Amino acid sequence: MNRKPVVLLLTFSMLASITACGNNDDVEPTKTQTTQTEDNSVVTTASEAKEADPFGKYEEPVNLTAVRYLQDGIEFAEGESIDNNVWSREYLDTLGIELSYEWLTPQSEYSQKLNVSAASDQLPDLMWVDAGQLKRMVEDEQLADLTEVYKDYAAEYTDKVLHEDGGSAMESATIGNKLYGLPHIQSGYGSCEVLWIRSDWLEALDREAPTNMAEVLDLARAFAKEDPDQNGEDDTYGLGVNKGLIAENNLPFAVLDGFFNAYHAYPTIWLKDENGDLVYGGIQPEMKEALAELQKLYRENVIDPEFGVKDGVKLGEDANSGKIGMFYGYFWNCASGWLQDGKVNNPDIDWIAVPILSIDDEPAKAMVPFATTYYTVVNKDCEHPEAAVKMYNLVLEKMFGESAQPEIYNSTPDNVAVFNYAFSYGEPPMKNLDAQQAVVAALESGDASSLNAEQTNYYKGCKTYQETGDPKLWGNYMMYGPDGGLAVINEYVANDNVLTDNYYGAPTDGMAEKNATLQKLMLETFTKIITDTADIDEFDTFVENWKNLGGQQITDEVNQWLDQR
Repeated sequence: MNRKPVVLLLTFSMLASITACGNNDDVEPTKTQTTQTEDNSVVTTASEAKEADPFGKYEEPVNLTAVRYLQDGIEFAEGESIDNNVWSREYLDTLGIELSYEWLTPQSEYSQKLNVSAASDQLPDLMWVDAGQLKRMVEDEQLADLTEVYKDYAAEYTDKVLHEDGGSAMESATIGNKLYGLPHIQSGYGSCEVLWIRSDWLEALDREAPTNMAEVLDLARAFAKEDPDQNGEDDTYGLGVNKGLIAENNLPFAVLDGFFNAYHAYPTIWLKDENGDLVYGGIQPEMKEALAELQKLYRENVIDPEFGVKDGVKLGEDANSGKIGMFYGYFWNCASGWLQDGKVNNPDIDWIAVPILSIDDEPAKAMVPFATTYYTVVNKDCEHPEAAVKMYNLVLEKMFGESAQPEIYNSTPDNVAVFNYAFSYGEPPMKNLDAQQAVVAALESGDASSLNAEQTNYYKGCKTYQETGDPKLWGNYMMYGPDGGLAVINEYVANDNVLTDNYYGAPTDGMAEKNATLQKLMLETFTKIITDTADIDEFDTFVENWKNLGGQQITDEVNQWLDQR
């Protein structure tokens, strides 16, 4: 859908001084003319030499349209909504930006609906895109080049956070040496999986926590066969499994990335082989061994035979209703909307976080995917592309910067995750791991004076839980306390038991064209093998088909990228 370039004359405000944060209602904006060039870049010619303000408030409210998905399990206080909440008010009060949504969808439906909007060229000012959509929209000349806008308006702290991963997130948003998106930067380590186990079921069966993968498998079978809930019924399953199988395909609750990692298998990331070349983890022989074991568990009813129709939300319901005894997931799976709800409803339920355990004598390494999966992008026809950068500045500052108020803008004292309301969201890649260590040190010493605002918030929740056992604070404790999910991940990092994705460039041509087909092929094949509708040797056929349907092309492209770095 290539279109002829259009020259647009735009006007936006440039304010007099750079400040840490402020409204600047009384500052006369600089009158500038910006021209959209044939290559879609924005060139600004200022009639007055004044500096852009990363937090400057527009004299008159700027109305911007947007689309987004709503995270599964999102909660709002009474009287509030995605259109009226702490973040929508902050954008308006501090920046003078009024955000209105043209449409909203569940996360599972978002990409398809956005693709339809892009195909008809009915796009809002601001939107979230994945890597493939980013590339296609750039090729179709639908997006504004943010290179100069970012240079002018990015706050110092924003720039620091967005380069904290060594620059890979920003590199992934750069196509043809031009920045087209603001990466929703996350911690790759935060995407490492842990094994969540019902510790009250361990006690009921007089068992200890497992120390290797063989014991994990044995425990899963016991949870399915030995009536761990002691209700006299055959109504439990040992291992919860999400129909998406891996985190890339569905909400990362009860996915199998961690299970595969136990077998030294790493779906979805690119690995270096013995020659230093990049190979795709999802087609390596170790995957076959892990799938064979999952097939056995399915045959034995250790895995729910209906897992193929259950997403992350449904698995959360199963966990909270006492149907599953363990699952692989993220450190935050214990938080509000997930295991936290089950704990509040039934305080006798208890879970522990356990590291991924190896099937052999070689330590298991937790897979660290490239953590940036979405980008905020701006329609090329948007009059105020700088507004996207300002909004990002504000989010990072209010949640993690020097003026941060995390109890207002991140997670409330009642454990409501209000950060989900922000339009553009990113976080310092190491902040959760650092916070856990700082909180534990403060709990041990009794001195919280060195904690920042966010860490203090977590510390108060953990300390109160230790003192009162309030089940509403259990999730906070199991994230940031001494024995929770983040403690497990810090152990991975300390022992170098992590394996990082070696490809973080922009999507290759093959990825943009073939990834969806290849992901579907992998999901379908793995599901058939696990459910015993295909022989385990079907894996070998899958590998050949993967290569022939575009996988080999992509492999060649990522190695070309590697050679050029």
